[in-house]
Amino acid sequence: MMEKVERGPSAGSTLGDNHSCEVLHVTDRNYQALKERKTRNRIMSSCLTSLEDEIKPQGLGLKFVADGQENYWLRNKRYHLTDGKYLLVNESLAVLDITINNRVGTKAICVDIDSNLVNELLLQMIYPDELDNYNTTSQYLLTPELFVNEARADTRLQELLQYIMTSSAAGTLDRPAMELIYELTTLVVKGSTETIRSYYKLDTAKLSTRKEVFKRLLTGKEMLDDSIFSELSIRQVAESSCLSEFRFYRLFKQCFGDSPYNYLFKKRIDKSIELRKQGLTWVDIATQLNFTDLAAFSKSFKKIKGVSPSKIVL
Repeated sequence: MMEKVERGPSAGSTLGDNHSCEVLHVTDRNYQALKERKTRNRIMSSCLTSLEDEIKPQGLGLKFVADGQENYWLRNKRYHLTDGKYLLVNESLAVLDITINNRVGTKAICVDIDSNLVNELLLQMIYPDELDNYNTTSQYLLTPELFVNEARADTRLQELLQYIMTSSAAGTLDRPAMELIYELTTLVVKGSTETIRSYYKLDTAKLSTRKEVFKRLLTGKEMLDDSIFSELSIRQVAESSCLSEFRFYRLFKQCFGDSPYNYLFKKRIDKSIELRKQGLTWVDIATQLNFTDLAAFSKSFKKIKGVSPSKIVL
């Protein structure tokens, strides 16, 4: 089996510039020997049956599972990556833990992207007419701190990742590695357009303030995402985000285009449709989602969807 397609600088040297990329395939046998990154950009496909390790993210990292499961633990939250899901992480994280336990073998790919490339693409998105002042303008853009989330890869991204993973493992990669990095960066950033736009909606005088405010808002947004089945007040969310309730409300609406109250209601209503498809009754769903009764649930449902639950087409 092909172990390496391209290698960057030798071990012990500094990472290469953002125009170099190593491509490798790892298994249980050679993971420890090859896991250290040699270049700022890296494509690492893998087929592992057992692994427990700590990873220090550098730049923007994309973890994608094609077959099997990888488990990540970061920021006191566990992520279970299964078929077709990916996780974006970045160098703002001190470390993340990974575990794999699959006798058949988990087939996955890890792509590390230099943050300068991400910033350059952000510049092109935000200032499409800016051609000559990249070196001065890019310092005002957000580094990959913007990207920490779990998602399901769309068709184009999944097809590209599948191609890279299969070709890397077989030693048949027939495209330049940096060309693949550029294409992946474009798809990932475009897939995060909504989050990027939310970030730039924040009206702050300083870049450092915007970063900190956005970080706190994401903390609150994640709490709301995790509270669909629990009773959690917006005041509790605001306090956990280190903001006053009023400031959290105002900034959340400015950033995400909706109040935290409506955001949570919409998440619960969307979840109710998912639960209904699983066979639960509307009464059971209303109880699970912490509505006082079916009438209160139906009123909220109609407000969000425009029709009563009984008329929704599943």
